[in-house]
Amino acid sequence: MVHLAKKKKKGKVYLYLQETGRVNGKSKRLWQIYLGPEHKFKERTQILQVPEVETETIEFGLIAALLLVARKLDVVRIINKYTDKRVQGLSVGEHLLFAAINRCLEPVSKNQLRKWFDSTILRRIYPKLGSALDSRSYWTHFRFLDEKAIESIEEAFTQEVIEKFNVSFNDLLFDPTNFFTYINPKKPNQTLPRHGHSKEGRFTLNIVNFSLFCAFDGGVPFLHLIYPGNVPDVKHFKIALKKLENRLNKLKISPSSITLTFDKGNLSKDAFKYIDEKGFKFITSIRPSTQKELLTIPPEEFDKNDLPNGKTVGVKEFVRKIYGKDRRTITICNLKQAKWLIENYEAKIEDKIEQIKDFFKNRLNDKRWSEQDKANEKCTRMLGSKKFKKAVRVEISGEKGNLSLSVSRDEEGFKEHALTLGKSFLMTNRSDLTPLDVVWAYRQQYIVEKAFKLLKNPKFLSIRPMFHRVDSSVRGHGFACFLGLLLLSLLVRFLINQNIPMSIPKAIKTLKAIKITKIIIPGRKNDIYKVDKMDKRTRLVYDGLNLKQFV
Repeated sequence: MVHLAKKKKKGKVYLYLQETGRVNGKSKRLWQIYLGPEHKFKERTQILQVPEVETETIEFGLIAALLLVARKLDVVRIINKYTDKRVQGLSVGEHLLFAAINRCLEPVSKNQLRKWFDSTILRRIYPKLGSALDSRSYWTHFRFLDEKAIESIEEAFTQEVIEKFNVSFNDLLFDPTNFFTYINPKKPNQTLPRHGHSKEGRFTLNIVNFSLFCAFDGGVPFLHLIYPGNVPDVKHFKIALKKLENRLNKLKISPSSITLTFDKGNLSKDAFKYIDEKGFKFITSIRPSTQKELLTIPPEEFDKNDLPNGKTVGVKEFVRKIYGKDRRTITICNLKQAKWLIENYEAKIEDKIEQIKDFFKNRLNDKRWSEQDKANEKCTRMLGSKKFKKAVRVEISGEKGNLSLSVSRDEEGFKEHALTLGKSFLMTNRSDLTPLDVVWAYRQQYIVEKAFKLLKNPKFLSIRPMFHRVDSSVRGHGFACFLGLLLLSLLVRFLINQNIPMSIPKAIKTLKAIKITKIIIPGRKNDIYKVDKMDKRTRLVYDGLNLKQFV
């Protein structure tokens, strides 16, 4: 039976509409609707059957998942341990954690961070913030993150990652990149933003260099370095190797027990002298221009093999003297790539021939082009690189003012250059790997390159553009992005181990779809938090991470 019920709380009477019935022989309340305080009904002429309800959608899934990883990694405690700040308000660790989570979810400026924070489940977990999350607060806390502090924090993170997440750092990948900024250095202590070779083509802007060591196991970042934009890759690599050795020694990992993979842009005699002295295992590419004798090997002489991804390559092994030492060298012939490059080369040759013919169609024997030397010089400039000069035959004959032009493809020159296409070279001191294993191991370099793509993605992580002005803030911003990448990598690795395979972008999209609706009912002391409806795949992730604990 439906009836009106009264409940007295702290001297006030509240009304409820409810129905009771017998269940298994016992009287039980079947449902109940809160109507409001009794005194309010004296002021009304009608009974409200439905209470006034307000709802609010709150960001939940990705934030909760990242918090789960951050707590297991002990992020806040570790950062606070190595940053000398007295206990007052939010700690450095909490500031960095919020900044890192924001980079993963919805990168905003530090001025907008508080507004974003209030729209997320973080507001419920950290209810008393005051005015802690403003841009000035972040500038202040970034000053505690000097190079020494960041090194100590990263070292502690790595130890936790090994012990708690069982990540293997036996195979490391290295690559440098840079990020453009809008910083115009004016102070003597601004050393990071400098003009250099922008890999994004923004040559008029100052850039900041960023290098990264990460594990083949899940792409988990191991060590990052932020350094001035005018330092070339070759020079930095020698410094990075020393930093790597120092990190390995502190973790009691022998350099000879790891394999480092890097590309040809980092090669130098000094770097390999250091690698040989410390006993690093390595796999690297080398410039084709340094192996001209091997470029002319016919494709039929290579041993054809299939890589794990099904692609076919030809491999041939040699021992070459490089940087003063005999080293194992693998020559690779990518047949599919060679075919595409040859077709592209042919098309460009035809374009060059047509360009020369069109240029001289109405100009030959007119004014300056009536002289054979002038016409020959113009043809040479139009051909440009050596590969076109070899493959295009230009003949200008006749007397001054009566010249004739003949342009055609030089088959011998074309075949000579075409033979070099599709070939690349690797070098390693790993004698236990087959040539095909070496090729496949080097191709995992895409993992660190993918990490940089994530860091440059404007939708998440997004290290650029940097709106900071001083070096401490630039380092702090870079470290927050590194921390975000670390949390995302560990999160995705955990999902994969739970037989829920997905990439970082897919994980972000899936978890961002998990939201909470906050239901506010007048007169009710506590609000109701309800997880929104999910599809089957999203529910699998929700249950696999046990995100219910945060609701």
